[in-house]
Formats: sequence, C-alpha cells, structure tokens
Amino acid sequence: MDITIPEFKYTASLKPVWQEDFVDRLGCTIIDNKRMNFPKKIAHGSTFFIEISSDVSVLIVDIVLNEPIRFTRIPSEEDFWIVYYDMSDNFSKHFVDNIKHKIGHKSKLGFAIIDSQLKSTYVSTVGERAFSLRLYIRKSFIKKYFQGVILEKDFKNIFNDNKKKMFYYGHIDSRSKVELFNLKQQMVGNQNYEFLLKSISYKLFGYFIERLNSNMAKGGSFLEKDLNGIMKTQEYLLSNQLNPFPGVKLLAGIAHMSISKYSTLYTNVFGMSPATFFKNEKFILAKELLESGNFKLISDVAYELGYSKTSYFSSVYKKCHGDLPSTVFKAKI
Repeated sequence: MDITIPEFKYTASLKPVWQEDFVDRLGCTIIDNKRMNFPKKIAHGSTFFIEISSDVSVLIVDIVLNEPIRFTRIPSEEDFWIVYYDMSDNFSKHFVDNIKHKIGHKSKLGFAIIDSQLKSTYVSTVGERAFSLRLYIRKSFIKKYFQGVILEKDFKNIFNDNKKKMFYYGHIDSRSKVELFNLKQQMVGNQNYEFLLKSISYKLFGYFIERLNSNMAKGGSFLEKDLNGIMKTQEYLLSNQLNPFPGVKLLAGIAHMSISKYSTLYTNVFGMSPATFFKNEKFILAKELLESGNFKLISDVAYELGYSKTSYFSSVYKKCHGDLPSTVFKAKI
C-alpha cells in the first residue's frame, strides 16, 4: 500500500451518523441526510445512503477523484456484513489486512463480502469513475434466512480462518450485474433515484441470499496466492486471444495448481470455465476487428483469430452475438 497517499479514516454504520466525519473533516455537504457531495478539490460526484430497514442499509459511491486519497474504514462496534458490488470504470484497490485486491469492472472480481469488524482500505484511480454499491446487512438478520445456522460454523469456508470474520471475493453474478449496470446509467439525486435504489437493493439482497445458500458455502475462501495464480492465467488468456485455447493443463501449470483444483477455483471465481471465458473474450475481440475497417474479407478476420474455416467462425460468432459477422463487417477500402 502506498502510504504516501493521504488517508481518511471513518467508521461505517447502518445509520447515517457515519457521514458526520466526512462533513467535519473533509468538508462534504449533505442533502436530506442521504446524498453527500464532495468538495470539488477532492472529487466530483456524490454518495447516496438510505436505510432499507433497521437491519439493512445501502450506500452508493459514484465519484471521480481529483486527487489521490485512501478511504480507510476502521472496525465497527456494530456487527454486520458489507456486501460490495464494484462496477468502477477502471481498477480499484481494496486492502484488507494490508493485502491488496484489485476490484472493479476490469478486474473481473467485483464482488466482495467483508466483516464490519475487519479494517479495510479503498483506493480508486484518480480521474476515473468509481462506482460501487454496498449493502450493509446485520448478521442477526441474515441468520433468519437460514434456520438453525451458526454462521461461523456452517459457512466456515468463507470466513477468515484466523480472525473468524467474513472475508470473501468473487465475481458479480449476471442478474446483479444487469441491475447495477442500469443503476449506473442514472444520475444520483434524480427524482426517482431513491425509489429505484430501494427496488434494486431488494433484488440484490434476494440474489445474495440465493447465492449464499446455494454455492458460496461450498466454494470456499480464496487464498491470496491462489487468486494471484488465477489472475496470472487470466492475463495469459487475454494476451493470447489470437491463438487457440491453450488448454487447462497449461493454465494450471501457470497457476501452480493441479488441473482439478485450478478448474474448480477458476469457475468459483469467475462463474464460468476458462474455455468459456476465452471464447467470450475472443469473440468480443472478433466484433472489434470486424468493425475496425482493417480487413478486406471476413475470412481475414477469422484467420487472424485462428480459425481456418470461415463458416465455422461465422456460426460461433452468431451464437455469441446473435447475428452473422456480415452484419457488422466494415471492409478495408
């Protein structure tokens, strides 16, 4: 962590009282005890905080930093989980116990659950839009959805083994991502913003409970070294899209894991297999190449991406995008 970056410490809460530190020490202004605007010197944009119920609150952060700052949340006396959904335009850095995690839209790891009693620091990129939604959920409230459950025992795989606190990173599920994308298009403070935010928050909470109940307890927590290994293979796949899929054996070797462990962990983190991710990214690139105007024929694009048969390339492209390549192709003049 770059300790030369100015640090602002605060305590999160299910109540709006946490905003007072931002007003007193940063010079932020609050409207209706919900919307908080930053001084222009620090950032453009706002946060928006509302209590959904006595047990659930939601915070939207939608800002562009004008100067670097570390927002450090110190441990709270209240006992709740912070469920992060990060859709920032660029990488943001999230430090938990001084361990760095890249989050945001580009990182593929936009989802996190952090115990309110764990310290964490959030650093976003200056000049880039940072957008995140955070659900604050009281632990006693979550227990109501799992009859007879002792959270630290029955969900032990997603708790920090040393501190017995919730600590989990993963991908944002597709349904939540759609809701967040729609919310991101709205301006904070619009007339219907609060109503829309409440509606989306209820949906996200429902999806979260489903996810917690169905697969997160089985998925396990992710060690830093394992995540680093997975991200190395992610970078390899993104850097070799013009070649055929390299195979799980090679990727597992890069990650220093067995094939079975790598395949399971990759799917748990990204919600899909490495082969599916590679194909999806390859055909996002295919669309860009087809529209670029740098190729005379569609077959040239297919060959560039490693496909010797244009007909097969076209059929796979249609499965991915719903249309044939010819609908977007711009020939080189």
